[in-house]
Amino acid sequence: MAKLSPRAVRIVAAGQALAGDRWQSALARAAGVPQSLLAMIAGGERRVVTDDVYRKVAEGLAKEADRVRAVGLKLDKMALQMLRELEE
Repeated sequence: MAKLSPRAVRIVAAGQALAGDRWQSALARAAGVPQSLLAMIAGGERRVVTDDVYRKVAEGLAKEADRVRAVGLKLDKMALQMLRELEE
């Protein structure tokens, strides 16, 4: 496997943090880029990650972070309600 560029390393790490082993599909959906492009980046077949692709990935990650925060707040409210019910 070819050595990955710093941008590629960051994309792979962010994708894995987002979705674990199946990160390429999840990140491709979030960023609006083809999964095959992310596979080439992760495999070292695409040495240069363009500013456009890097920006799309960053924006997709930011949107996913917002979504996860919103889900976390909903789950927290549900958990607190359940705990209150147990105290009644």
